[in-house]
Amino acid sequence: MSLLKQKSGQVLDLSLVEIESTRLKLVPVSRALAQDIFREFTADITRYMVPKPVDHINEIYAFIDTSIEKMIVRDQLVMAILEIETGQFSGVCAIHGKEPSVTAELGIWLRKGSQGKKLGREAIALLVQWARANLALSYLTYPVDKNNIPSRKIAESLGGVVVAEGQRESLSGTSLNELVYQIDAGE
Repeated sequence: MSLLKQKSGQVLDLSLVEIESTRLKLVPVSRALAQDIFREFTADITRYMVPKPVDHINEIYAFIDTSIEKMIVRDQLVMAILEIETGQFSGVCAIHGKEPSVTAELGIWLRKGSQGKKLGREAIALLVQWARANLALSYLTYPVDKNNIPSRKIAESLGGVVVAEGQRESLSGTSLNELVYQIDAGE
């Protein structure tokens, strides 16, 4: 069952989606980017995230293979963020399907050298714009740690409002003070 419902009757293979702005190109994650993801997905990057860094590149290959399978059946859209000017890998962003299917969850991480350039804001805005045009969703959620001010600014820049707060345990064993933002996905 696909969780990300398209607006039209056409079948859209999410593993073929590419989204561009003047600075960024979002492309489906692929094994060609495994080394970049493995190198950049560090403890510092995952400080405010549920996942933890992986110990072996095979875990990245498994993540990529699973992501592609889920994109084909429309359960998620997992995109590598590339800077157009240099072609450099900058991170990963995603739309994850959720039940009920009127919503989906946004997520993002940027490599250390790409932070502070508002690339995260641009990438999430591209995903939201794409979702509004292509998916039959009422809203998107964007969970962030309360202390992750740059991620909070991303949600707030898109009109996101906090709809839930709580504690969540990360896979690294830390406690996250989670805020869940809701962003309108209507046209």
